[in-house]
Amino acid sequence: NELKWLVPIAVVCVLVFANSLTGEFVYDDTRQIIRNTLIQDNSLFWKALSSDVWAFKGDGTQAASNYWRPTFTLLNIVCFRLFGTSPLGWHVVNVLLHTGVSVLAFLLLRRWQYSAVVVFVIALIFAVHPVHVESVAWIAGSPDLLFSLTLLGSLWFATSYRSSRSNKDLLLMILFYAAALGSKEIGILCLPIYYFVLKDDTDGTEVRQSSLNTPLLALAASAVACFLIRLSIIGAIARPPDDAVALFDAVISVPQMFAFYLKQIFAPILIAINYPLSPVKEIGGLNFVVPLFISLAAIAGVIYVARSSKRAMLAAAIFLLPLIPAMNATAFPSEQIVHDRYLYLPLLGALMLLVPLAGKVLSERNLLIAGCVVALLFGVQTVRYNFAWANELALWTWTKNIDDSAFTSLQLGSALAEEKRYEDAIAAYSMAIAKKPTMRAYYGRGRNYNAVKQFDNAEKDLQAALATPADQQDAYATYQVYESLGITYVEQKKYDLAIRNFLDARKDLPIYAAALTEKLAVAHYQAGNKSDAMRELESYVTRARVEMLPESKNVILRLGMLYAEAGRKDEARGALNEYLRSTASYSDKNMVGYRNQAMKVLETLK
Repeated sequence: NELKWLVPIAVVCVLVFANSLTGEFVYDDTRQIIRNTLIQDNSLFWKALSSDVWAFKGDGTQAASNYWRPTFTLLNIVCFRLFGTSPLGWHVVNVLLHTGVSVLAFLLLRRWQYSAVVVFVIALIFAVHPVHVESVAWIAGSPDLLFSLTLLGSLWFATSYRSSRSNKDLLLMILFYAAALGSKEIGILCLPIYYFVLKDDTDGTEVRQSSLNTPLLALAASAVACFLIRLSIIGAIARPPDDAVALFDAVISVPQMFAFYLKQIFAPILIAINYPLSPVKEIGGLNFVVPLFISLAAIAGVIYVARSSKRAMLAAAIFLLPLIPAMNATAFPSEQIVHDRYLYLPLLGALMLLVPLAGKVLSERNLLIAGCVVALLFGVQTVRYNFAWANELALWTWTKNIDDSAFTSLQLGSALAEEKRYEDAIAAYSMAIAKKPTMRAYYGRGRNYNAVKQFDNAEKDLQAALATPADQQDAYATYQVYESLGITYVEQKKYDLAIRNFLDARKDLPIYAAALTEKLAVAHYQAGNKSDAMRELESYVTRARVEMLPESKNVILRLGMLYAEAGRKDEARGALNEYLRSTASYSDKNMVGYRNQAMKVLETLK
């Protein structure tokens, strides 16, 4: 009776992550949900599925990231329709997804003929492990949950197909694998797992090599199709991030990174969204030799255990294959080379290796007791760490106690600014600049200097941000700098400088032409140039209809308001109604305020 094992696993999952349900949107959540017009606008449904996940930061004509994840995007679209900007529903979905992975892992391992006690211990520890907090408590961490659920689902049908040779099982295996590929790109590297599943003959079923060709070729075709579609959308195999790790440094950093993940599996004592682990630049004893010895010993141990049985070989594949991309430090900024979320599925493979080994030296009763004790210790740490994800300030305050990097100081400064603690935010950004002067750090401090009316300091920082070398600039960050610099000038009534600033910005950043034109028009208006403001807005209405940034639509709002002021009531009503229609699903708090303005002006036109 499997139910007596499944119910405790599901209950423990929910209980351990229950205190994550009250968390707010944090970190990437705000941009990927609140400011993501692609998931909010029904008319952009297919555009959303055929764009990279950060395409909303631009105008949709070019990729803004390495990630084309249509399964993840579809989940976000559905959740936005169901829950809007209420984070509770989104958190419930993540907890349910994690519970589903834990339960499915139990059922799948039982099909692979692991004993009930061994599988229960594996699933129980997996369910409560602290490294999963980043994937479960953080809404934007759901790709790991989706990927694991759909991949395990595909392996379930692969197991069925091995004995049934049913076309239905074959089709479902391929469909679930396609969904896994659409959740995370690492699915391509997981193809060998299917060979071990389809080849497994531990149940006495004889499996001929020829019978593996059809399913493996079908899976490979899916992987190739996914790769080619992604290549056409992203436009490159990979786009290096700002401050990417150099290739040689990345290579010699692999042992340190792998040793870190081993430590997180066994002893997740210090745990955070970011860690003080820097790329290796000079080979030394503690940063290379010791981690290399640990890593080689671990790999040798995995190979030794894997050779003992086909199940162990399968476990090794589940542990190592999804972890391979996480070893490529060139894909990460230098201060963010490791993250707990990359251990989500690999942890299952590690437990599939470790728990059966423990079962060989312990009785079932003692194994069960030991597993429950380990799960209890890990569960307490998980509950404790969930609190860090309650809100932005809590997250980065927690992280600051573990990681003192410029990146963490920058994020803490942003969180403090959201709480209107501007002086504290300026201090945090100053710490970030002292450690590593970057465009975002100068922008953040400059924006906060604006908030406390220190305009000279604000202008210096924002000009320093614009002076960042072009290869270290991000288009959206540059847009934000120009926006803040324009505010600096407008607040000082230096309207000519503000106008010149926005004209330069529009020339430098054509993908944000409409959003910048709205700000240019405001500067013209405040300078008393109403006719110039109207001319600029009228010239960019068409562009405003296609740009992705929520504020791009403000071109239509400002034009409607100017028409109303000029007594052109019919044109004003048309523009304002168009604005309200085009922003009906937008949930950014600033856009809500603008919509209220539009409705008030419409009332005066009746």
